[in-house]
Amino acid sequence: MTADPDALAELPAVRAAAAEWLELECEEVLGIAWSAHLTATGEQLPAAAFSVSYPPLDPAWSFDFHDSGEMTRRLPRLAALHTG
Repeated sequence: MTADPDALAELPAVRAAAAEWLELECEEVLGIAWSAHLTATGEQLPAAAFSVSYPPLDPAWSFDFHDSGEMTRRLPRLAALHTG
């Protein structure tokens, strides 16, 4: 987790995905760790070693993520990447 989620807008992978109108979620994002391990070690992660547990979402982040106005207010840099 990052203290400033909007700072993700500065990451090259996020910027590249936004330029192509791709969404970074689910398997694509989880695959980043899998690929990084393979690149670093030359070995696949054992299937049993790869699990994800998410902490409870902070109640302050309980809002409609499809509400473009709310996204722009909360995450202006990320929202700007997706408004072209």
